[in-house]
Amino acid sequence: MTFNRNQFFLLLFAIFVLPLYAYKLLWLFGSKQAMGEMRFIGHGNLGSALGISTYPVIRFIATKDTVYFNGNMNIEMKPGDLVPVRYQKNDPSDAKINTTLTLWGDTIAYSVFPILVLLVLYMHPEIIPKKSKVIFGRKNLISVVLFKKT
Repeated sequence: MTFNRNQFFLLLFAIFVLPLYAYKLLWLFGSKQAMGEMRFIGHGNLGSALGISTYPVIRFIATKDTVYFNGNMNIEMKPGDLVPVRYQKNDPSDAKINTTLTLWGDTIAYSVFPILVLLVLYMHPEIIPKKSKVIFGRKNLISVVLFKKT
């Protein structure tokens, strides 16, 4: 199978980055919305290097159950504040605060490193030069073939 340089990097992007976003989209499609209430501030120890972290503890009603979950760290809230919540229909304990940052922040953070690596590989002129082809085969798993103009 032969790919040009751009096709090869699109394939790498699809393999290493898109699954992170697909997982989050599937999570969102399988979720329901509810309104929660910030009940109290929890404290956790992330280790001596980072010190103590704080997080809001949120309560919401899912069908007939009352569910508590920990929100993202260091969010400014007061007890009694109403909070939009998203949770999984089949597992209400898998819940998140329904804001763009709390829903997508971890996905964006996890995808930054692979995107940067792919960008550096794509921009470097000697790793896979422009006008080259990438060949996948049985004998040599991946081969880069340079085509020079004559």
